[in-house]
Amino acid sequence: MYCFNYKIKDEDINYGGHVGNERALLFFQMARINFFESMGLTELDLGEGAGVIQKNGFIEYNRQLFLNDIISINITDIEFSKSSFNIKYEIYNEENFKVINGSTLLVCYDYKANKVRKIPENFKMKATMIIQGDK
Repeated sequence: MYCFNYKIKDEDINYGGHVGNERALLFFQMARINFFESMGLTELDLGEGAGVIQKNGFIEYNRQLFLNDIISINITDIEFSKSSFNIKYEIYNEENFKVINGSTLLVCYDYKANKVRKIPENFKMKATMIIQGDK
């Protein structure tokens, strides 16, 4: 499992006084970018000319979040196929309650050639080692 901590800021709060529903995808992206950087990679360079493009996302809300809450955004699993991978996330508050869970389906994409491509093996190996490190 990979964990990224974050403190809720003013820009995360909506008119209802709590975190806006659109922010979950941003929290997932923050964790994902940090996860890739921990392997020396970026969303535009997973190796072998492959970047990623998000095909879809799923979010389930369990509890509200408020200004200055500290959350842990966890990447709990990655499921690989030939040219895409599904990342699963769980977000916990300071009381260790799961406030949000979800996933993003990412497709490996060659931005120079403008085409879908195979997942780089080196990325797949590194990501699997990190995620399975606690299991």
